[in-house]
Amino acid sequence: MTHPIDRPTPNSLRPEGASDHRSARGGQRRVRKVCASAIALGAAATLALIPTGVAAHERWFTPKGPYWDPEWDRLFSVPVLLAVISGAGAVALLAALQRLVRDPLWPRPPFFQRMEPSAAAILGVQTAITMIFMASRLKLFVPNIELPENALGVLVAGITTVAAFSFITGVLTRWGALITIALVVVAFGFGAWYEVLEQVVFVGIAFYLVAVGRGVVRYTDRREEDRSLITDRLLPYALPVLRITAGLSILILGFTEKLLAPDLGAAFLEGHARFNVARELGLDWFTDQRFIYAVGIIEATAGIALLSGYLTRVVILALWVPFNLGIAFLPAEELIGHLPILSTMYVMLVRGTEGIPPPVTDEAEATRVDPRQRTAMAAAPARPGAG
Repeated sequence: MTHPIDRPTPNSLRPEGASDHRSARGGQRRVRKVCASAIALGAAATLALIPTGVAAHERWFTPKGPYWDPEWDRLFSVPVLLAVISGAGAVALLAALQRLVRDPLWPRPPFFQRMEPSAAAILGVQTAITMIFMASRLKLFVPNIELPENALGVLVAGITTVAAFSFITGVLTRWGALITIALVVVAFGFGAWYEVLEQVVFVGIAFYLVAVGRGVVRYTDRREEDRSLITDRLLPYALPVLRITAGLSILILGFTEKLLAPDLGAAFLEGHARFNVARELGLDWFTDQRFIYAVGIIEATAGIALLSGYLTRVVILALWVPFNLGIAFLPAEELIGHLPILSTMYVMLVRGTEGIPPPVTDEAEATRVDPRQRTAMAAAPARPGAG
């Protein structure tokens, strides 16, 4: 039975332009169906490529051993105390510098404004590459969270791939982001709790994409297809959540893989001795264990600095070199695994802690802006053509 609203109407009784409007809506439905089919086909292709056997559980490119789990009694050790002192000192220094420059977005080079519109797309695509790569190997987000080699594992890998494809295509990205948050919760069933907490940055990335979107714009009215009042209300929280989860991930990793598990780092250095640069330079007193502690202190300090919210761009610039140095000396998995955090750093670099408000060329227009709207203006990313 045909619903009254769907019954054909004689051309003579149709309002002017109604036919074009319905045709446009029909075209949009067809495009969405095609995109959905493409996502399904991509997921099927990825699942077909999943190998029957997978590599061993790994952390720091080392097989599982007695050195694997953190030694929680080391929380009350000298290296941890030094990390806390270092983090507190970094926060105090950044706070003083921010008061001096009087600008939380300092430094503010003008080309950041032109880099900002691509931030969400870069974040979504690079995160998707990591998710698909790991899912194709029956891993969830990282190598050390293994999925079972059965129908359940393949199902979770398939769902991960579908969510990742939504980040790449920009189709139903916000739904894909919500699925990603659910997958982080599911990960507690497959990995140790601290291994899942190490990847809390995926929650921040997903929340950012829910609030901001992937950057798909309908150029007829300059609005995103799935933007809503709820997502607009989330906009002011997108950057803080992304920054806080990134800081937590770095901080937790500094503890669970270095400060509380120095033997894990030592096992890694047995096969990658050149990573201890100090010893390569002739400083024999800088043992592998001291090198691991130093790396852990640096990571913990960086995580605390990001959590503080002071001069985020300065923190990111300071992290950029250390986070990229080791990539050239490790397998391709190192780069692929770091893509989510690297793209998160890109977003925080170009957007800072507040986001860059779109430029206002008319002073009269600027005076008419309701002060209550300025926060949302700053939180919303620039659109193509701005700046």
